[in-house]
Amino acid sequence: MSELKPLEDKIDELLAICAAISAFVCEIPEAKLVEMPKLKAVLSAHTGLTEHQKKLAIDAAREMKHAVQAKAGH
Repeated sequence: MSELKPLEDKIDELLAICAAISAFVCEIPEAKLVEMPKLKAVLSAHTGLTEHQKKLAIDAAREMKHAVQAKAGH
């Protein structure tokens, strides 16, 4: 059973990253700069995610935001 835990963790992370990408992409048309408070609110309200997945999703969204800003030179 211990072999399943790492797989479950990877699935949690994958679901969280998918949610973060969805929230991030949905935010782009609404604002020139993606705002973390909006993304955090969307992801926190996501009923399909566990609390752990929500935390992972918020972290992933923050990383995407920083990557985009770095590429844009902000």
